[in-house]
Amino acid sequence: MELDTGAAGPSPLDFKHSQRTIIRCSEHEYSFLSPGTVAEFDWKDYCPAVFRHIQALDNINYDDYMLSICGHEILHDVSSTTRPGALHYLPHDDRFMIKTLKKSEVKVLQEMLPNYYRHLKKYRASLLAKFYGLHFIRPSRGPKVYFVVMSNILKSDQFIHMSYDLKGSSQGRSVNKLEYGQKTILKEIDLDFRFYLDPLTRVRLLTQIKYDCEFLESEGIMDYSLLLGVHVETSHQGIGSGKHPDADVACEDRAHSKRDFELTMPDLCEPNFRPRFRLGVNVPARAIRTPKESNRGIMSMKTEESYNVFLYCGIIDLFQSYSMSKRIEHAYKSLQYDSKLISAVNPKAYSSRFQEFLSTIFQENESDL
Repeated sequence: MELDTGAAGPSPLDFKHSQRTIIRCSEHEYSFLSPGTVAEFDWKDYCPAVFRHIQALDNINYDDYMLSICGHEILHDVSSTTRPGALHYLPHDDRFMIKTLKKSEVKVLQEMLPNYYRHLKKYRASLLAKFYGLHFIRPSRGPKVYFVVMSNILKSDQFIHMSYDLKGSSQGRSVNKLEYGQKTILKEIDLDFRFYLDPLTRVRLLTQIKYDCEFLESEGIMDYSLLLGVHVETSHQGIGSGKHPDADVACEDRAHSKRDFELTMPDLCEPNFRPRFRLGVNVPARAIRTPKESNRGIMSMKTEESYNVFLYCGIIDLFQSYSMSKRIEHAYKSLQYDSKLISAVNPKAYSSRFQEFLSTIFQENESDL
């Protein structure tokens, strides 16, 4: 049956509905199966109509989506995963990533989903990771594996030279580098760049981050990150000189800046406001290398090594509430470290620190790009 994804949106019952089915695969589809045997998977869709509406917001065809995530290799890899938090890269469709979840994280997403959907509808340029489906799969005689299908924030036709997971806290953030698909993710301690953006672009980016953080704070969510990917132009522009190849777009924005700032901030974050520009995707900037001992300072663009770059970013890891275990972690670590530097803080403090940190990472470019 075709789902109506029109303006009415999902009904209250859609946020409680789930569907369950059995997926069967033969030895022709799974090479490791013995002749004549069949692999069965118990499959469950949570709130399928709601996620169909979210897919429609990003013009994702539902049939294409199901073909991508229900490939036999993906079914086998995901159902074989025992560790929550594992990421799976879809080899034939780089639009999506799969992340396995704890049951408690499934509950957080389900409780958040009505307001999450409304937030995405209101702020179409939201930097929050887009969730396109919530499922569990269980092979016969195997455990349930919960997982979410989400947008691949680092999807790009360009090579991503550097990737960072940024929380704005420093305690415990210099070890255990992360993996995102096939990329190694660095952390705050590894970041020795500031990124200088066109003034209007910076306003739009930080304003949308503010709206997204306010939503997460209202939902009691903390411990999220900004995933930042950096593509470096092959031609090194030297020290504080040169012009970015996309400067014409930036100049066009500046030419309208007086009129633009008379609009409301939600207007500035609408994707149709600048049809050639998408927040968090292929954003032109100048990266200035800063000495680590001066990492929190603002360095002069005229005296620092600089590169033309394109940025890709989005807010990820939205499943952690300020639970009792996090409150205990905060109390314990506050005895050992500065409470302002640890990750486990209440959602309001986390949101404020996160935004303040990113405002130092993304600086205003006061000269022509």
